[in-house]
Amino acid sequence: KISIEHIYPQTANNEYWKVNFKECKKSEINFLQGTLGNLLPLSQSINSSLQNDSFPDKKSPKNNRYGYSNGSHSEIEVSQYDEWNPQNILERGLKLIDFMERRWNLKFENNDAKIELLFLNFLSK
Repeated sequence: KISIEHIYPQTANNEYWKVNFKECKKSEINFLQGTLGNLLPLSQSINSSLQNDSFPDKKSPKNNRYGYSNGSHSEIEVSQYDEWNPQNILERGLKLIDFMERRWNLKFENNDAKIELLFLNFLSK
């Protein structure tokens, strides 16, 4: 069974998340959590085990469990990031939209239109 992992979790209690997203307003946090670049398809069991862990703990396996670094192609791609922060969420979202453009022959007017689709206009100011 597949579920959708929020890399930056919906309940970000871990100190790692507080530090990496400290500059963000609550309204911005809501957009960052739900935007395409922050979402990752995962098996339900792995998603449950990762929960609200820090990004370093999610990407590297600990205590006999799998992390992003030894998962699917999408997980491995995410594990290449050193940190998980608003700019990386935007970067990954744009990469995914670029993939959709190539795959399904979609065309966006410009990069600003892509950022607007991701609801991350506040990051490009």
